[in-house]
Amino acid sequence: MKIAIAQITTYPGAIKENTKKIISFIDEARKKKAELVIFPELAIPGYLSMDLILNEKFVETNLEALDEIVKASKRISVIVGFIDKDKEKIRPDGLKVRYNSAAIITDGKLVGVQDKTLLPDYDVFYENRYFAPARKREVFKINGMKIGIEICEDMWDENYNINVSDDLCSNGADLLIDISASPFYLGKRFVRELIIKRIIKRHKMPFVYANLVGVQDGYEGELVFDGQSMVFDNNGNLIALGKEFEEELLMLDLNNKRMGDLGYDEVKELNDALVFGIKEYFARNNFKKAFIGLSGGIDSAVVAALAVQALGKENVIGVFMPSRFSSKESRNDANKLADNLGIGFKIISIEESFKIIEETLKDSFSGKNKDVTEENVQARIRGLILMAFANKFDGLVISTGNKTEMALGYCTLYGDMCGGLSAISDVSKLDVYKIANYINKKNMGEVIPRSSIEKAPSAELAENQTDEKGLGASYDILSPLVDDIIENQMSLEELSKKYPENLAIRIIKKINASEYKRRQAAPGIKVTKKAFGVGRRIPISHKFEG
Repeated sequence: MKIAIAQITTYPGAIKENTKKIISFIDEARKKKAELVIFPELAIPGYLSMDLILNEKFVETNLEALDEIVKASKRISVIVGFIDKDKEKIRPDGLKVRYNSAAIITDGKLVGVQDKTLLPDYDVFYENRYFAPARKREVFKINGMKIGIEICEDMWDENYNINVSDDLCSNGADLLIDISASPFYLGKRFVRELIIKRIIKRHKMPFVYANLVGVQDGYEGELVFDGQSMVFDNNGNLIALGKEFEEELLMLDLNNKRMGDLGYDEVKELNDALVFGIKEYFARNNFKKAFIGLSGGIDSAVVAALAVQALGKENVIGVFMPSRFSSKESRNDANKLADNLGIGFKIISIEESFKIIEETLKDSFSGKNKDVTEENVQARIRGLILMAFANKFDGLVISTGNKTEMALGYCTLYGDMCGGLSAISDVSKLDVYKIANYINKKNMGEVIPRSSIEKAPSAELAENQTDEKGLGASYDILSPLVDDIIENQMSLEELSKKYPENLAIRIIKKINASEYKRRQAAPGIKVTKKAFGVGRRIPISHKFEG
């Protein structure tokens, strides 16, 4: 059978636009002589539609769109994700029961519906809030083949009591198809591949995996969907692979030959995921111009370089905002970066504004020593200026804090945390350096100034200030320690085997004490297994330190 995988971007709530795109891909697949075209999970309503799913009109509109797609599916078979609802069963809130479903269409007729069985409720997922498990599981005959249809989590069944793949195969399936909206993290393709190969090893049949591509709002942070749809033969050989971070109509035959070694560069994937995240976020929210506070340091330099890749140099403006504590070297580095990237560059001193605020507060602060308060005032003046630029020129501020700093609260609320998107808030400090070196290597020259990479990181908010002095340890230690706490979820006992126990305790306390800041941060782009946001729901105040 000649199969097409429509690896497409659909947006939550944009049912009309999604339907138009789905029909256009059906038309293209038909022209290319495909017998079956497969779309991702919840392609019609958009995967992360959240509480729109509880809106009766929204569900009805999605069902009307399905009818339109059915009519457009003459002389071809189609599998497409949608929201179905039960005709009789009622939820505790009085709404009709909903299902995360796949429609099976053949030659302009809806011939079957397969609901999702396994509904994830961990990390960024909360599908039990919206859907009920499958009413039944069955095998469908399409063009002479007996096909078992799974929906995303249905193939990740190792830790469930129900094994969907086994059920479908025991019911006579000779091809398994999984329609998916699987969020990205670094190396995720290899994890999916391992899961699929285990299924094939048990059942000796080909497997088609159709994944969503795009970036969607995960409520507290942006989820990247990388595409990379895959097809395996009955021996577990990869015979087709969709592009990463791109829409594509992937044409294939189940008799395709095994693909060779594809190679893998983790830093390239990280760079590309962040670029894709920025690009899609701006497009989805109808912004073109990005404003970035350039400090001369590594974080803002990397964010500016990522923004140029995503939006084009003509749409990125860097703003350097010196004070009495800003070094000449930092000014030169910021200026050089802007020249290298070809972006707009503004220099606006905050010194006069800072003096006015100092004078305004002098009597109220009488008898108090200068401390972090005055440092934060500077950061907040800078945030105000950046937001003013964004308002005046209809743009968006991209904040530049990395994951290590966000974890430790080494950032100023309403200051450097200002912005509509936090581009590298899921990127550790050490990985920021890797991206900088990758960008320079890719461009065969010094895009990001070498001095920005090599000098000691500093917010330059006080005399002789450095980040590592303020944090009490080097980033070489802090960055992996934070990763072990957040991403690897190590206990204090486990951490104490790798790091000094007193340091681990201090960092855990810092992370806990900074939760209130992260709750108010701009949404970030999830690129690791565990990001801040909805996938890590921690109370703002708690006493647990284990």
